[in-house]
Amino acid sequence: MRRLPILSVLLFLTTPAWAAEATVEDLSWLSGQWLGEEGGKRMEEHYMRPAGGVIVGMSRTVRPGKVPEVEFIRIAPGSDGKLAYHAHPMGQAPASFPLVESAPGLAVFANPSHDFPQKITYRRTDDSLTATIEGPGKDGAVKRFGWSWRRAGEAP
Repeated sequence: MRRLPILSVLLFLTTPAWAAEATVEDLSWLSGQWLGEEGGKRMEEHYMRPAGGVIVGMSRTVRPGKVPEVEFIRIAPGSDGKLAYHAHPMGQAPASFPLVESAPGLAVFANPSHDFPQKITYRRTDDSLTATIEGPGKDGAVKRFGWSWRRAGEAP
């Protein structure tokens, strides 16, 4: 009878289920309508529940007297079959960020060849959602920006 080394068995038993290749359903915690306000601007993130292997989302920032900033988002497998955050910000070229880390309530997407941002992190805690983007600034120093939202409703 062949026996597995004890370390292999322990690693198998202690490896969380989410450590396997993530699926779009694993990120269903993003679903919903998220609202925030900061410095006179209203920030919204809306994510539909996963369907057909895709989460569809949009972001809108409204400032008094200015044209709203809008971004369309699709979280779906990329050309390599792995999950990615596909962003299409208003007035900019689309960019894709492969999922590099995930856990319940956490998703980290990164694309080191993109100018800025190179990393996008989403975290959910109860009825709160935060996002951070980061990457190199023009001076080479790391720039980081973050947003926070509260749940406003369920996703359609």
